[in-house]
Amino acid sequence: MRYRGGFVAVLAAIAAASVSCSTTVTGQPGPGLARVDVATLKTGAYAPEPTAYAPDITSIPDLRLIEARRMLNYLIHPFEIDSEISETTNQTLMTNADSMISEKSFPELYRPVATDNNLLAGVYVSGTNGNLRTRKKLIISILRFPTDTAGRAAADQFDQLTNSNPGRHPVAIPGHPDARASSADDKTVTSFIAHGPYVIVANAALPQPDQAMVASNIAKAIDLQTARLDQQRPVPLDDLLDLPTDPDNIMRRALPEAPDFSDPFIGKRDFGYFEPSGELHFERNPIEVRKAFDESGVDLVGRRGAILYRARDLSGAFHLQSVLAKTGKNDEIIASPPGLPDVTCVKLDTRDDTRNYDQYCVVVYGRYAAVVIGSTFTGNLDPVLYQRAAAQYAILAKSE
Repeated sequence: MRYRGGFVAVLAAIAAASVSCSTTVTGQPGPGLARVDVATLKTGAYAPEPTAYAPDITSIPDLRLIEARRMLNYLIHPFEIDSEISETTNQTLMTNADSMISEKSFPELYRPVATDNNLLAGVYVSGTNGNLRTRKKLIISILRFPTDTAGRAAADQFDQLTNSNPGRHPVAIPGHPDARASSADDKTVTSFIAHGPYVIVANAALPQPDQAMVASNIAKAIDLQTARLDQQRPVPLDDLLDLPTDPDNIMRRALPEAPDFSDPFIGKRDFGYFEPSGELHFERNPIEVRKAFDESGVDLVGRRGAILYRARDLSGAFHLQSVLAKTGKNDEIIASPPGLPDVTCVKLDTRDDTRNYDQYCVVVYGRYAAVVIGSTFTGNLDPVLYQRAAAQYAILAKSE
């Protein structure tokens, strides 16, 4: 269902009354831009200043989440295999067999292998071309086990269980004789291959049977993923707590979660800092956003209550804003928060897969761009959305 611009504009005007602010100014995001009196911003329950960040680590899975988030930075993107496969969903961070198994990732069939071989951490993403008639798909996952031996055993056992289903046949993967791959119809191929303590899982599908092409896609995925894995070294679990929790205060500068639990998202598994390559797995338009990251000089992203991007400079931050706020066919631009004309806001036709929002604003201050989110099932503006935008602006202004 779409909500037309006139209706949304009226709602925006109503919401504006509760979040109004002055444009006579003290906060200066940059020369020639709108000036804002930060002291007058209406931020609701949010503190209009930076807040310290410390991740909740009270269990072994909490500790392993640090590694899973790190692993997302070197998980390849489905569009790197086929540029048409640019719609990604089901981004999953794993810390044991329990978090590996779900309706959106791996089936219950694989639980014993993950349990017996002591899965330590993993990441998973699913990509499609968004066309149900001529559907292309690529699932790519990295699973980390304690040793190379455990990784090899897990790859073999995953394949054995996959082939316990009748009617499947082996598929040779070019250049990778050690890949365990099989198919039931030569449209979809599932492959497991060990690489040190890791198992690379790839599931590729084409709209019509073409064993050679789908096997070629698997081979390309393995080539790229092994190269990416070789660029880093696994961090011993005992050393994970030595990694920084807030490099360059990126998390301190990001809006925290709502104090009244009104955020659309449930849980904080994706809270943390990411390299641009890791953040791309969450983006709606990853190919365009990757280009914008490069052009804007984005080198660090913090995911907290808001998603904060650090660009090269102010110009880069505004360029990134223009890409992050790009609307799809049935999306629409909605009114900016009053007194913050440099903020761009969007109403989505389809909810975000990871954080379940359908409205967001992109705030710019200095070299930073930030996405704050909102959600409503009625079509109204989330009454807290503008407060989040104002709070994020104030936080950035006061963090300098």
